[in-house]
Amino acid sequence: MNKRWWGIAAIGALLLLPVLLKTGARQAGKAVEIELAAARPVRASILASGNLVFREQSQLSPEVIGKVRAVWVKEGDVVVPGQVVLQLDEQIYRAEVAQQEAAVRQQKINIERQQLNLDNQQRQWQRSREIHDRKLLDDTKYDEVAHAYDLAKVELRASREGLQQAEALLNQTKERLAKTSIRAPIGGTVVALGIKVGETAVSSSTGIAGSSLMTIANTDSLLTEINVDEADIAHIRVGQAVAVFAAAFPEVALAAEVESIPLSPRSNNALGQSGGSLARSYTVTVRLHDPKQLALRPGMTCRAEIFTDSAEKALAVPVQAVFSSNEAETEIAAGKKPPPEERFLFVDAQGKAARRVVTVGLSDDSYQEIRSGLKAGERVVVGPYKILRHLRDGDALSVALPAGQKKS
Repeated sequence: MNKRWWGIAAIGALLLLPVLLKTGARQAGKAVEIELAAARPVRASILASGNLVFREQSQLSPEVIGKVRAVWVKEGDVVVPGQVVLQLDEQIYRAEVAQQEAAVRQQKINIERQQLNLDNQQRQWQRSREIHDRKLLDDTKYDEVAHAYDLAKVELRASREGLQQAEALLNQTKERLAKTSIRAPIGGTVVALGIKVGETAVSSSTGIAGSSLMTIANTDSLLTEINVDEADIAHIRVGQAVAVFAAAFPEVALAAEVESIPLSPRSNNALGQSGGSLARSYTVTVRLHDPKQLALRPGMTCRAEIFTDSAEKALAVPVQAVFSSNEAETEIAAGKKPPPEERFLFVDAQGKAARRVVTVGLSDDSYQEIRSGLKAGERVVVGPYKILRHLRDGDALSVALPAGQKKS
């Protein structure tokens, strides 16, 4: 008999066990994590990418075509402004100069001849005029002499103009000859050398072989050019703090600041598949405070975080704790005017979730500023997200505080 009752009791216990476990879990509440609302620094920022470049840099290209006769520098050499760094073959240009010098001399000889002819025509005209005044020379003969005199003056002027033209051509050929000696336009270091002795330098701006001779740069003038999207450029100001992370040193933040903002955008040169408008960005110049802090090189890619606004002691909570009401979508679907969007979070109020409507301010990657609706020291529910997104006002909570915090 006793065994029978013991068996019935065991079966009943097994049937009641799930109910008791569920009830116990309901009484324990939803297991959530909280964090105390506290004053923290919050820095709003914009992310962008770009490249490291030299502020003072000059890429030398030939202005005349010629074979390279000598290269007087090598990569890494320091040069001064005006120093000859490369020499092109100048034989053709020297021949042109000699030809034009001969043309100038010929024009000077022509002028001497025309001057002699003019003097002779002037004397004949003066004698003819005296005879004509005494009525000893008819008008036709006098007009012929006067015409010859005027023509001599015109021919002399033409010869002088020809001399000026010849001298101008001589100056041009001398200028071309001088351009066979390539000089450094700025002082700095030769950072790239793109041509060798025997190769042909080509005057071109299309980047074909031979059009780039060498690059000279001031290696102490390294800065960053970052591309900011047109949607963010309105928030950028000169002097804003920037953290630059070079691709070669991704964990090291280089202190910098915005130096200049362009007035016009730079097109990304890529149309969308649908033929839409060009995506546009602005190339913002960022000055590094200490460019020698790391072994940086021009051309390195980098990412930058531009801090557009900051609050040093703002009441803030983790960003994942703040939600936006989605009631507007329901109202729009029903054809009604949507209510203003609300931001809210949940706090632990004596073991139960309390929904708080808050006013938000600045935010960064980690924290959201709360301007109203919350007090410092309140326990804010911050996770886990799978529970937080289904949390309702009044739900029982089982709170797990972060290490070092005590539940009051």
